Amino acid sequence: MKASVAKDKPSGQRFEIVVMISLFLAVLLSMLNYHESIRILVPNWVLLIVIYWTLVEPDQFSMFAAWGVGLFLDVVNLTILGQHALSFAIAALIVSIFSSKTLHYSMWAQCFFVMVLSILVIGFEFWINHLAFGYEYLTLNWQAGVMAGLIWPVIRVILDKAWSHPDSRND
Repeated sequence: MKASVAKDKPSGQRFEIVVMISLFLAVLLSMLNYHESIRILVPNWVLLIVIYWTLVEPDQFSMFAAWGVGLFLDVVNLTILGQHALSFAIAALIVSIFSSKTLHYSMWAQCFFVMVLSILVIGFEFWINHLAFGYEYLTLNWQAGVMAGLIWPVIRVILDKAWSHPDSRND
């Protein structure tokens, strides 16, 4: 009986390794120095990974994990402590509420969901920066959210291959 249970679900250690590698690569992508002309198009890579793991494994990757990832990103980017932590936790909460429905949507509906969620996170983070520093809103900043929705299928396919779901495994 134990062998069949272990075969149904990938091990917890493998899950942790795949999550850590994907988050590490996302942090590296977010730290790259992009050219000024494309910087506004670069999606929040870490948010995309947080959305993915909260969507496919809501029991193992909770909003507290998203909060921790966001706090780490705040420290790495030298932003307001808790800015990304709070926005990632709210995003993870929204994803976990809709995760059972969203997994059954078509890929384009998922892209739209990710785009709207990314734009909400961008707006929330700009609001925090406006309150803290008086930053003015730019109309071009929402384009990174649209790009997040467009790149979602690539992220989903790559991470699905790295993390085989128990219901789609053919062992």
